Amino acid sequence: MDPRKATALVFMAGLSFICPTIERAITGRVELLSSYGLAETALTLVALLWWYHLDKAEHDYRAGKLMNAGVLVFAALALPIYFVRSRGWKQGGIAIALALVFLGVTFGLGEAGEWLGAALTR
Repeated sequence: MDPRKATALVFMAGLSFICPTIERAITGRVELLSSYGLAETALTLVALLWWYHLDKAEHDYRAGKLMNAGVLVFAALALPIYFVRSRGWKQGGIAIALALVFLGVTFGLGEAGEWLGAALTR
């Protein structure tokens, strides 16, 4: 894997942990549509688009405007389509499964960050 793609993934995972930690420590709670949550979403989206463009180049895939906009606006639907179109059904299915595992890890990191933020304020 391209080290830049790994860096983007680590950055996304780090945001999933750090942002809830900071928000919980400062405000006492974590809310999805708070200023902190929106900032986390924006930064994560930048990292996701960075990863996506690096992955497109690695797989020599020429995405159209609709696919690029789809990843920006509704990644949960556009990325599985991208994975299948860029890798084929078998490898695309594996990529989708790995993406779901990564999503689960980021949710776990978010919960751990929220717990740490609560522990820091006690």
